[in-house]
Amino acid sequence: MSPPVDVYETDEGLILLADMPGVTPESLEVKVEDNVLHLRGEIAEAPGEEVRPEYVEVRGREYYRAFTLGPEFDQEKIEATLKHGVLRLFIPKVESERPRRIEIRTVQ
Repeated sequence: MSPPVDVYETDEGLILLADMPGVTPESLEVKVEDNVLHLRGEIAEAPGEEVRPEYVEVRGREYYRAFTLGPEFDQEKIEATLKHGVLRLFIPKVESERPRRIEIRTVQ
């Protein structure tokens, strides 16, 4: 199942928010391979084997999404957090791609 994702760009990099309810940090995998960012997470099991579902809307038990990263992003410095079922990634731009302010001096 493909999780819904929002992507925001700042001067420093990208912020990616992926809705992955039911996923725990232990069942979540985030990796970069050949310039592709892979998000994979498994939904936690029901609250016990003795419990039988009466009604189920979520059919898939696994989330998966992939994104191609361009050379302007520093793949070695990606940060990830998971809170309330939302995976947040910060994908920084390499220093040379970030805008920088140039100081203007007056001359006499």
